Parts: sequence; C-alpha cells; structure tokens
Amino acid sequence: MSTLAELSLPRAVVVIDTDRADAALAASALVAALAETGTAVGSLRLGDDGSVARQALSAAGGDHDVLVAHAPGGLLVPLDARGGTLADVGTALRYKGVSTGAVLVSSGGDTAPNALALTAEALARRELPVIGVVLVLADGPGVPALDRLVTAAGAPVLAVLSADADPTSPGSQGAPGFFPETWGTMAP
Repeated sequence: MSTLAELSLPRAVVVIDTDRADAALAASALVAALAETGTAVGSLRLGDDGSVARQALSAAGGDHDVLVAHAPGGLLVPLDARGGTLADVGTALRYKGVSTGAVLVSSGGDTAPNALALTAEALARRELPVIGVVLVLADGPGVPALDRLVTAAGAPVLAVLSADADPTSPGSQGAPGFFPETWGTMAP
C-alpha cells in the first residue's frame, strides 16, 4: 500500500464538484496535502479569462510535478465565452498527452451517489479516469455510507473535509482529512 509521499499522480488532476459541495476547498486541501509530501504542485482556478482548455494546457506545462485545476460548477457547466467545460479541459489535456485524472467532490447528501455515478460515466466516455472522491461535509449528521459513494464513483473516498476547514493554514483539518491508505489507488 502506497503512502502519499510514494504516490505517482497524473500530471494534471481536475477537481470536479458533483453536487454543490466545495471544489475550491477540496482543491486547496489536495494542494496542501501534496505540498506536505514535497510534491511540487501547481494550482489553477479556471475561469472566464479566455479558453479554459488553453489555460489548463498552458498551466500543465509549468514547473511542477502535479497541476490541480478546478472551476465553479460541475463537469459540463460552461466556463468561458466558447462554452468550454471541465470535460473539455480534461479531454484537451489527454489529447495533448498530459496524464490526467479527476477527483470528484461531493457533499455526501441523498443525491450524491446519483451525481457521482453520472459524472463518472461522463468521464469514462471521455476516457478520463476518476482517481477518487473528496467529501466536503457541513456540520450535521456525520459521514454518509462511504461504500455507496465508492460504488457510485468507481473510486475510493480520498478525504472527508469539514466545510469550515481552512486547508491552507498550518495545523488545519484540511490536509489531515486525507486517508493515506487510499492514495495508493491514485497511481495512473
């Protein structure tokens, strides 16, 4: 079983919100967790500063080991004037030979298995692997049935984060929310 420090991640990880969880928080926590292992991480928030696919391709060529990219909304939400989506970003990266995987972000609510399964299915059609799920939970009834989410996404739960977490502050609960025993499944 690999630890986070031993893991060989894809060159680009696209973080996708599946049910209005918090992709920005999950991406920040992932960047912090990777940085703690000494991995050189690039972070990109995709937006309407031109073609999102071009932004991601440009950033993927940067001086880092892994690029973590995210954007507001889900997989097929238009992000630029051309209608470019996170699905387009993943496809463009893969087409240009950049090893790419997706981390799905979920709130773990009643509709989470459906949202995860639909997103995973759309990614599979584009030959983009789901490498894991990050749960962002609000204060409330605790962690949902993880096995249902794993089955729906076809990938392990990598972390359970509090919606109140600040993953960038030292000693935060963001990075420690990642489960070291699941990182080994993220190797490309």
